[in-house]
Amino acid sequence: MATKLPAHRPSRRDEIVDAAIIVFARQGFVDTSISDIAEAADVAVTAVYYHFAGKEDLYGAAVGKVLSSVDEVVASVRADDAPGDRDALFRVIDAVWEWVDENPEPATLMHLHTPAATRQAAQLRREFDDLHSRRAFAYLNDDSGSDVPSPQRLGVATLAVKTLVDVMIAIHPMRMPGGPLSSCSPKALRAAIKSLSTRLILSV
Repeated sequence: MATKLPAHRPSRRDEIVDAAIIVFARQGFVDTSISDIAEAADVAVTAVYYHFAGKEDLYGAAVGKVLSSVDEVVASVRADDAPGDRDALFRVIDAVWEWVDENPEPATLMHLHTPAATRQAAQLRREFDDLHSRRAFAYLNDDSGSDVPSPQRLGVATLAVKTLVDVMIAIHPMRMPGGPLSSCSPKALRAAIKSLSTRLILSV
């Protein structure tokens, strides 16, 4: 029988989190045990507890890593301090779409299992949504140096941004296997999202 690798190796924590992302994505939070993740990571159960207090703590680390990956994808195509650039929205859509296609387990964890599984995961998701809602305002900024928007325009912009972020998040689970849009062409769906996004921006 093969000997499990030492728990204290610095790389073990990352390997355990990566294994947890896959197992949680496939089985969900409730049906996953620490021993399932230890087996997937090829470590002893004690190694998991060396790095994490328990399943909720590990789930939070897994969700946090996935959401941070999406943050990095978005930042790679549009920096927070970049001037208003509506075309950046399409770059974000394309980049996130490609990330979803290239990372099926993290995408599944993000879109199908994250909300409300644990208090920590729910908080991470709220912070993620708030961050990207704030970032999305930049897509509406034409950098024209105009005066402060009226309360009415600010209200319209807030609603447009919230709708835009919700749509971009909602489309991915619907196009996953078994979803209501799984039989639709990815190219057509991406074009539809861009068309809808343009209409939302122009409405502000």
